[in-house]
Amino acid sequence: MDKSSMIQKVKSYIPPLDGSSHKGQAGRIGIIGGSLEYTGAPYFAGISALKVGADLVHVFCTSSAATVIKSYSPELIVHPLLDHPNAVNDISPWLDRLHAIVIGPGLGRQNKTFEVVSELIKTIKSKNIPLVVDADGLFLITQNLDLIRDFNSPVILTPNKIEFERLCEKVNGYSELNKLGENIVVFKKGQTDEIFCASNVAQWKSNEGGSGRRCGGQGDVLSGSIATFLHWMTSNEDKFNMSPADKSIASSISCYAASILVRKCNEKAFRIYGRSMVAGDMIEFIHEAFQELYGE
Repeated sequence: MDKSSMIQKVKSYIPPLDGSSHKGQAGRIGIIGGSLEYTGAPYFAGISALKVGADLVHVFCTSSAATVIKSYSPELIVHPLLDHPNAVNDISPWLDRLHAIVIGPGLGRQNKTFEVVSELIKTIKSKNIPLVVDADGLFLITQNLDLIRDFNSPVILTPNKIEFERLCEKVNGYSELNKLGENIVVFKKGQTDEIFCASNVAQWKSNEGGSGRRCGGQGDVLSGSIATFLHWMTSNEDKFNMSPADKSIASSISCYAASILVRKCNEKAFRIYGRSMVAGDMIEFIHEAFQELYGE
């Protein structure tokens, strides 16, 4: 797919700001992550989803992370349920309200948390909700690939270089990634972003924009942005009847839309802050970068 056709496709799915919609239609996004050590990641993912254009973001985190995340922004709806005794039962009813879910930002690697998230993935699968998996969510998936087998909804995995190598080792080489599942897209992040999936039509590479700065949090900005675009790309479709190729294309274009947006934010922030740039500086440029790429 060439750049111009993908950008035009993205533009055609962006909901218009014409006053015809109600709160929530532009996206209700879920972020499953946030732990004692990691509170910034779910914030970056959630606030980026909002600033790209989602209406509401729900963060499901451990109780130790909730107050901290709430203090970062009043825009995020924070649920301190991830470490509750009945976490799966407490969280599952909320999932029905969500259009797309990101698992992983700030999740941590506690065994009990992984047990809860494994059950939530099964629930997400049964509810046919588009899913983005990043960070420690990828660590969990790589340990048990069966968790994402036979998903009917689109699934996007967003590994960095190390996570990608770990995933490839698990499946016996990158050439085998397309056997993960026909609705699964792997978005390899790096100096050049690249898509791996079963559909050749949906594959692309891009090194547009960006900088040499590799501060933490950029992947979280990306995963939240992908979630909003993924909702837009699938909101007017019958997710149960979309063909695997259509789902792969929707996922791939969502990744491309977020990739060039976040890389442009990186480029703009780096131009001002240079070596001192951090992920929060990039968020300031989401609106400007979005307008330049996609208009209002």
